[in-house]
Amino acid sequence: DIASCEISPRCKVWSEPSLLDACKFEFSQTESFLQIAEEITDMPYQWVRYDLLCLPPSFPYGGAENPCLTFVTPTLLAGDRSLASVVAHEIAHSWTGNLVTNRTWSHFWLNEGWTKWLERKIISKIHNDDR
Repeated sequence: DIASCEISPRCKVWSEPSLLDACKFEFSQTESFLQIAEEITDMPYQWVRYDLLCLPPSFPYGGAENPCLTFVTPTLLAGDRSLASVVAHEIAHSWTGNLVTNRTWSHFWLNEGWTKWLERKIISKIHNDDR
C-alpha cells in the first residue's frame, strides 16, 4: 500500500501508510527549500510538481532526484528534520544537474560541487545563517 499527503500546493509526500505522518513532518520544509532555491538562482523551478517518495529501507541512497519526484530512504526520518538537508541537496539538482550539467563524466565533480554549494546556501537561509 502507498499513501500520500499534500505538504504544499506543489509538493506531496508518498510513503507506506504507517510512515506518512513522519514523512509529512520530516519533509515539511520542502516548499521553503524550493522557494529559497528559486530566489538564489533567480530562476523558477522548471517542473510543476516536486514530490517525495519514501522507499523501503532497502533503498541504498539517502536521496535520488528526478524532475518532479525525489526518492528518499526512511533512514532520513530522524524525527527532528536534522537530515532534511538531503532534500535540499536533491532540490538543488533541479538547477545544477537537471537544467545545467557536465558535458562528460570526467567533469561530474562540477555537478556535485555546484549542487553542494546551492544546498548549503538553502540550508543557511533556512537557519538564518548568512555565512
